[in-house]
Parts: sequence; structure tokens; C-alpha cells
Amino acid sequence: MSYKASKLITSSVGESGAIKVGIIFPGYGYERVSYALPIQGFEFRQVRSFPIHRIFKSNFYKNTPILFPSNVDFLHTWNALPISNDSFFISFENEIPRYFGHVENWQKSIGFSILKSGRCKGILALSNVAAELAIEEMTNYGYPEIASKIHVFRGGVAISNELFKVEPISDGVIRVIFVAGDIFPKGFVPAFYALEHLVKSGVKIELMVIGMFKGGGYALKEYSPNPDEWNNKLKDASWVTHYKKLPNKKVLEHMVKHDLLISPSYDETLGWGIIEAGLLGVPAVTSNVFALQELVTHNVSGYIINLKLGKQRRWQGIWESGNTLNQEIEAANKLIYDGVLTAISRVVDQPELLMQWSVNSRLHLNSLYNVDRASKQLLSIYRKGLNIND
Repeated sequence: MSYKASKLITSSVGESGAIKVGIIFPGYGYERVSYALPIQGFEFRQVRSFPIHRIFKSNFYKNTPILFPSNVDFLHTWNALPISNDSFFISFENEIPRYFGHVENWQKSIGFSILKSGRCKGILALSNVAAELAIEEMTNYGYPEIASKIHVFRGGVAISNELFKVEPISDGVIRVIFVAGDIFPKGFVPAFYALEHLVKSGVKIELMVIGMFKGGGYALKEYSPNPDEWNNKLKDASWVTHYKKLPNKKVLEHMVKHDLLISPSYDETLGWGIIEAGLLGVPAVTSNVFALQELVTHNVSGYIINLKLGKQRRWQGIWESGNTLNQEIEAANKLIYDGVLTAISRVVDQPELLMQWSVNSRLHLNSLYNVDRASKQLLSIYRKGLNIND
């Protein structure tokens, strides 16, 4: 869930003598990393790059931008390894350098040389698992100097106090919400069938779905369900409300009126929706892939469904194709179906769980994403990396 960058570049703008931090490609993720964080004495501003990536359609050129000269003291990037004279910090979600598809050896060499250079002052992972895997990878590649720069900095997520969850409505209805830009890879189909089974069994459930059904994709590939079929299925279900797209503010307003977020993803690099929901006091039923286990404590602040994991602690199906992928999808779907069924059944049998999970999810995620704490942490990172004295 992202906010418009133009509304976020507010920290210390216009302060006399402020330290200027350059941001490349403002967009998804930055608001939780740098320029939404109120750090006194720092001014965040956008810098420009030569648009080579628009000509050469390669992720390498997007994430290795050549920057125009700019009047900044240093840079804080998101996945990007800047070619410039400026010192920089880089934040990343799951891998570094973030180059997709076929990458030439000379391109890899450039990426590693930039990370090794004295210009790179800090490599900031958004989760423990991302940091652990990156350190292990750099060590195995023979780059201990890069590994030593890797630390965890999650960023901060601000949620309006006006949106905080109140006591659940005591009418016996379990209100469930599912939010995703692309619904199928989030484990929606088996989760829906589990909820449908409970509804047919007499459990009072209201489901709100916010997002779009898209075919294909890297996770399910040719086994992705038919979007038209599922759009029609939701239309015919009287217990379901479906919005294809809503502004982030509206999503949060709807989210806080629900008891549970269902998000048992096949693959996920972090889980911003789970973070926002948890900060609002809406616990999640999710999977164990990558960093999701850091966001939800099983049976304490939500419910975790254990999928079969492969390398990089991601769902094994990501690495498969053909009939093997189909088998992995079927196995994962059964685990998701059974997990959602079990989680909701526990809530039905023990209604007090919802309040316990709600309180614990807010406490846990506030401990990870509190904005004031994140601002102080980022200031400390900047000072240490750049040898800035108080």
C-alpha cells in the first residue's frame, strides 16, 4: 500500500543548513524507509537519473542508475545501486543486488563493486531473514566487506489514531478482509473455499475482498485460475463484497472494521498489508514464507500456515515448473484450506481469541514499526555511516 511521494517529502524541507538526502525513483516502499520519517535537520529531495532503463529493458539498468549531478549530501536508495560521486545507503526487501532475469557477468561485477566501494555506507534489510540471507550470500561469494555493511532497518509505518480498532461487534458475525493488488498469488482460492465451507456449515462470515484477479504471474504461471470465473463467483456470493480497487485511506477504513485479515501468500517479500492491519489491531491469518513469520506470532497475534519452503525460505513452488509446479500448488492449496478452516474454527470456539490476537498484533507490530523509534534508529544509522557528530 503506497502513498504518493509528493505528499511525503516533508521532513525538514526548507530548514537552513539541513543535511540533504537524495531519493531516487520515489515510490513503493520509500515511505517506510526514509523520507516519511521526521528527522530534524535532514531534508529529503528527489534526484534524477538518465532514463537508460526506458531504452534498454533490463532490470540492471533500472537498479544501477546513472545520476545527474545534484546538490545533496548523500543518497538513500531503494534497491538501486547509484552511479555517481555521492555516498549512499541502500534499503532492500529480499535480495541485493536486485537484478532479475539474465544478468551478464560484467553487470554483476559492477553491482558488487558499487556495494564494496567506500561510497556505500550501509545496506539496510527490511527483515531479519533478508539480512541473514544477504550476509550468507555475500560471505559465500567472497565479499566479507559487503556482508559487514548489512543490517536490519525496517522503517516506520504511521497509522492515524482515528483508525484504531474498537471492540468487535458482538453479533456473532466474523468479519474477514482480503487485500491484494493481485489476488491469486496471495492464496485466495483455497482460502475462499475454506470460508465457503464454513458458511455452508452455518458459521456467520462476511468477507470483503479488495483487489483484482489477474491471470498468469510468476508464482502460479499457467496454473493461475481464470479471472472472469472468479469475478463472477464473488458477484454470486451474498456474503462477499468485492472492490477491485480503492485508495489506501479507504482500504484502511474498511480494514479496521474487520476481525481478521486473510493473507496466506504463496510468495511474499515482506507483507505491508499485514503490517498496516496489525497496527490497526486487525490480526492476520498468513503463511510462513520469507518475512511473514516475523510479523505474526502463531496463536499469539494471529495464525501461521506452514507451507513447504525451498531455497531463500520461499515457497518451493516458486522454483518449479510444469507438472511439479502443479503438484506443489495442490499441496500448498490443501495446507492453506486446512489452515484457514482451523484458524476460523478456533475463533468460533473461542471468541475471546480475536481480542487477544488484536491486542498482541498491535503491540508486536508497533514494536517493529513505531515511527518515532524508526526515526531515531535511522538518524543513528546516518550518523554512524557518515561519521556525523552530534
